[in-house]
Amino acid sequence: MIKFKDIFKLAKPYRPQLFKFLGFNILTAIFNVLSIGMVIPFLKVLFRKNPEVIPVAFSYNPTDFIAFLDYWISYKIQELGQFNALIYFSLGIIIAFFLKNISLYFSFFNLAYVRSAVVRDIRERVYNHILKLPLSYFNKEKRGDTISRFTNDVKEVEWSLLGVIELYFKHPISILIPFIALFIISWQLTLFVLIVLPLSGYLISRVGKRLKNAAQAGQEKMAEVLSHLEESLHGIKIIKAFNAGKDKEEKFKSLNDDHFVQMVKLHRKEFLASPLSEFMASIVMSAILIFSGYLIIKTDSPLDPEFLIGYIAMFSQLIPPAKAISEAFFRLKKGAASLDRINDVLKAEVEIDKNGVPAPEFSEEIKLTNVNFSYGDGPLVLQNINLSIKKGETVALVGASGGGKSTLADLIPRFHELNSGSISIDGQDISNIQLHSLRRMMGIVTQDAILFNDTAANNIKMGDFYLSGDQLMTAAKVANAHEFVRNLPKSYNTNLGEKGMNLSGGQRQRMSIARAVAKEPPILILDEATSALDTESEKMVQDALEKVMQNRTSIVIAHRLSTIQNADKIVVLDKGQIAEQGSHAELIAKGGIYKKLVDLQTFE
Repeated sequence: MIKFKDIFKLAKPYRPQLFKFLGFNILTAIFNVLSIGMVIPFLKVLFRKNPEVIPVAFSYNPTDFIAFLDYWISYKIQELGQFNALIYFSLGIIIAFFLKNISLYFSFFNLAYVRSAVVRDIRERVYNHILKLPLSYFNKEKRGDTISRFTNDVKEVEWSLLGVIELYFKHPISILIPFIALFIISWQLTLFVLIVLPLSGYLISRVGKRLKNAAQAGQEKMAEVLSHLEESLHGIKIIKAFNAGKDKEEKFKSLNDDHFVQMVKLHRKEFLASPLSEFMASIVMSAILIFSGYLIIKTDSPLDPEFLIGYIAMFSQLIPPAKAISEAFFRLKKGAASLDRINDVLKAEVEIDKNGVPAPEFSEEIKLTNVNFSYGDGPLVLQNINLSIKKGETVALVGASGGGKSTLADLIPRFHELNSGSISIDGQDISNIQLHSLRRMMGIVTQDAILFNDTAANNIKMGDFYLSGDQLMTAAKVANAHEFVRNLPKSYNTNLGEKGMNLSGGQRQRMSIARAVAKEPPILILDEATSALDTESEKMVQDALEKVMQNRTSIVIAHRLSTIQNADKIVVLDKGQIAEQGSHAELIAKGGIYKKLVDLQTFE
């Protein structure tokens, strides 16, 4: 069952615009009835050359009111003359239609604000929530699927919201006010309509029962298509290098065809709403003609031909909102499926940030005690890790790929939560430290230098926009980045392009080092910061790192062991456990795993 309130509550912050939308819709409906009602005296002039004028007293009784209206129109025709009356009634129709359309414009004027504001709010809420999700969420979810929820699903919710707003504030008014006029013209005929109309509505509603599931399946297929596209764009160089284009084309074709089949089913059901509504309306209209003819021919009903034509013209105005209601239900079913997918993201647990204490100044050590960690329900990646990192020390983490080096480093800034054990800084458990305060202590440089489509200055500032120009340049100089940044077209105000593609690999890495240095963090985490660089770039980056690491506590994940021989402590990880630790000389003398790794790299 569709929860209207779940979709409608998205628009609640914009009540003033909603009430204006309602008010103008009421005016639109009133002027619509008047514009159609003006046709009745127009027809009276044409049908009756000399309308009989018999005075009738005003009464709220529908039958007597119609008789009074007939008398008043006849009187005005006689008073003005038939041709002059025709002109006046025509002008009245024009004015009524003008006022109706002005009111309609202002109703949509306010609706435009609401729908755009809600879409903005949803995207902002989803984006902000995504930034608070733990890294474990992104390990499980495809980026293409997240993008699909952010784009396609939000668009579906927008259309669904329009349906809900119209169901609450427009269609009922567009039906109620003409129905009152129809009831005044002929209460017998209107009661007949009230019996026939729900039957057609029931048949229409039967068509949309499975639309929500079809819509959800379609969105999931689209997410797979987008995910494959995003993956292909990210790895386009590898696809070309390995001549894998044909394989990727076939996979994309398979995904795209699956989406095509699903969307054909969805659209066929969706498009059935409009013709079915119109066909049912024609049946209802025919039934009305038959019953009205019966009233005029077989009974003493005061329904004159011009009033009957006006009745039918007015009833025809009920068809668009009735039709729109059925289409709105179809949109709601699709929107409900999309809202479920968006809520899946919004309900995902964010990083736990308790009302903790600020981070300490860091004067002693980082201590890992009996640390165990696994990704989700998988096997333990780290087991019984006990490690002490003194202030000012450089500690290198080495070992085979998959040994848990990067995972261990990620636990210190709390990118993941421990299964058991504890990590403390100066005796303060990091789980009790405010996340923002904890991460403010750390500068991180990863193997993949991640830059953003922004200026060089903003890429260095990254979250700290109070840095002065001198601080920026000092950080860039320490990272050996100042010279090439200064020579860019607009110096520090040059846009680096998407993912920093306007720079070389070595330049991007030095920019990421400058970003880490700009925070002046007491702790540095360097995750294979030079492994992806050529020899010349590696030397420049390594020189920058050595300057950065002076007087700082550094945790270095190293692929090339020659770069960490001067580390105060080398920790060898093997299958998620600390196999050995000590200085370079101590570990060489021990002749264990580390010596084998050094010998292997020396041989290579």
